[in-house]
Amino acid sequence: MTGVDSSYEFVTMSETSTANDPAQAASWDLTSQISPHLDLHMMFPLLEYVDSLITAGLVPYTHSDVAASRLALLRPTHMVDYAMDIYRELHGADAEIPKEMETQKEEVFKNLESLRDGCVKFDELCRDEAEKNKLIAAGQWNVQSLSESKGITAETIETYRKLA
Repeated sequence: MTGVDSSYEFVTMSETSTANDPAQAASWDLTSQISPHLDLHMMFPLLEYVDSLITAGLVPYTHSDVAASRLALLRPTHMVDYAMDIYRELHGADAEIPKEMETQKEEVFKNLESLRDGCVKFDELCRDEAEKNKLIAAGQWNVQSLSESKGITAETIETYRKLA
């Protein structure tokens, strides 16, 4: 390998023997260091992986720790049903869901309905392949032309994006 300093020693996972040593595996865990820099949605697969390490006995966390982390990450999202599932996982299947979660769920559904109502024209046009292709071929698949001919404004398109 050219350009590589030969004084560095490359170590493979098998050489570190972390497979049978949970303490050593835990010392390689970078979850807490990288998580602040990840997109929120990238944390869920990472937490699934951490869960698998817990099952294998390779990290000092508990399944409850991971469930609590998931719940905290879900709080600002619109994934309220998932948050409710995690809440039950953490507090028991018969646990009463907090009122704030129920309220958040209602607000999410109201917001979704409002977004759907705000972009009906554009949604219908996007689903009409023939009309859409005709507009594209005529060079009219742009905000100005759609606004003039179909009454579809930039705000309507932005609402559609939010709905997606």
